[in-house]
Amino acid sequence: MGSAARGLALCSDGRIVEDPGLCRGGVVEHLDPGSRVRLSKRMTLILRHDPWRYGISLDEGGWASLDELVNALRRDFPWVREWHVVGIIIHDPKGRFELRGGRVRARYGHSFRVEVEPFPGEPPEVLYHGTSLESLSSILSRGILPMKRVYVHLTDNISDAVETGRRHGRRVAVLMVSSRCLERYGLRPRRVGKSVYIVERVPPECITVHRVV
Repeated sequence: MGSAARGLALCSDGRIVEDPGLCRGGVVEHLDPGSRVRLSKRMTLILRHDPWRYGISLDEGGWASLDELVNALRRDFPWVREWHVVGIIIHDPKGRFELRGGRVRARYGHSFRVEVEPFPGEPPEVLYHGTSLESLSSILSRGILPMKRVYVHLTDNISDAVETGRRHGRRVAVLMVSSRCLERYGLRPRRVGKSVYIVERVPPECITVHRVV
């Protein structure tokens, strides 16, 4: 079972786990899988796209107060407690969120510019991007553009690319992107999530169709 299909449990010792069986002293409270997904989506909306509508101000690094985020979430989810939000952050399968010193932010996917420090290390030689089959001809002509986001998002995981493509159409084209080719255009992919890389754009010359599923 994938992480997204699991709930969360608050153990009596304060730990937050996906498997209640790991709570040796017993479980204090559960967060069911459906509520976890709904809450995660709303956190994504607030931290990536629309913090102002919820009365939250972000600094230049995209950071918000954890307390402010919890209070904002309670507008639509009155039952939310801080441990729910913390649990979603620390157990997010893609590393979409970051928690540090009472502050929280989305690490990628913003529709406005923030300064998120990339993780160290070189990008792999090949990265992947999933799109709908209907968009393929346009991408092969124009390249991959950020559209409504600040950056193009790539992944080192083919399954993640397929999942992303499924959001846009039933048939998915998985594209391979050459990091060396990007460098020739002065573009460098930067890792900002567990398997997610961002780059300003991807020229068509750097794209190869891997497969259609």
